[in-house]
Amino acid sequence: MFILWVFLFALAAIYGQGRMFKRFVLRELSYQRKFQQHTCFAGDEIELVEQLENRKSLPVPWLRVESQLPAQLQFRQGENIEVSSGSLYQNHRSFFSLGSYKRLTRTHHIKALKRGCYRLNSVTITGGDLLGLHLLQTQLQLNDELIVYPRIADVPFHLLPSRSMQGEYAVKRFIVPDPFVVAGSREYQPGDSMKQINWKASARTGELQVHHYDFTAERNMLILLNVEDKELMWRSVTNEPIIERGIEWAAGIAAAVIGQGMAVGLATNMPLVKSGLDSTRIEGNRGHEHMLLLLEVMANLQLSSTETFIQLLEYEASLGYTNCDIVILSAYWNDALELASAELRGNGNSVTMWEIPRADSDTRSAESSRQDGEGISA
Repeated sequence: MFILWVFLFALAAIYGQGRMFKRFVLRELSYQRKFQQHTCFAGDEIELVEQLENRKSLPVPWLRVESQLPAQLQFRQGENIEVSSGSLYQNHRSFFSLGSYKRLTRTHHIKALKRGCYRLNSVTITGGDLLGLHLLQTQLQLNDELIVYPRIADVPFHLLPSRSMQGEYAVKRFIVPDPFVVAGSREYQPGDSMKQINWKASARTGELQVHHYDFTAERNMLILLNVEDKELMWRSVTNEPIIERGIEWAAGIAAAVIGQGMAVGLATNMPLVKSGLDSTRIEGNRGHEHMLLLLEVMANLQLSSTETFIQLLEYEASLGYTNCDIVILSAYWNDALELASAELRGNGNSVTMWEIPRADSDTRSAESSRQDGEGISA
């Protein structure tokens, strides 16, 4: 009879604690997960912080926190976390146990393997009784983001367009005529604007003269990046590593140019993630803030084609701008692209083509590139 009472009491205790934990285990419980920093470069290691707080007198015997992250965010080995990784995404679980009115913080070390924009969307929290017989589950929405910039490639800056140089060194500014600085007059040439005519000098010499302007530091550079990894590519990129390397080279060129105090812009036949099917174009500017803008744009580029690169070159030529140093980054080059780039040269721009390196042959590839239709040597 005593054993029966003990058995009944045990059943009542198991049932009672199960009902109690099922009802209260997730109450007055808060969970936060965030990146310790919101920007980094590919290859950097950052911290992911989890914080769990129990704001009630009832202890929490166990909690399981499950979530999904892109596989490009790699957890350091030995972390107190269970990870099941696939090719695109990884599922991971964290286990907690909290006493009454306790707060627990865990810091995980994550390596960002690839550029991109990564969001923390939601987590699923599961709790239960002491024996795990009764489970209660809830889902929390998170709102945190990590922007991983592309690596900045070490580009051969001395091979950039010669119009950006003066003498044996790169000047702090690009050199173009300044219409506000008149240095004299010269004979009229076909193509000169009527606004440039110097009537006094024309009357004095008996020949049509125009103002001769001095030069100032306002030349721009434009990077044209081709997403097509081969000729006749459709929409999808098959050789992703080479296009990723092209993005890294674009970042390297932008950093080198801005580091010299110059202005730089970017145009590519790639769309931004979740921005539709439009090509991406950033007007030229200078300074640290503009470099951060370019890096963020490059982090969000989607590896798909919005238009052919020939169409992009034709559009750039149709804009009619002049006095711009243009650097083309492409995995291939052919006569059709050469013809399209000739229109940009005809507008008064310098055009340099760099083939995107396919391996660790950055300098060799740059040395085999073309500037204004001619080879460049280091």
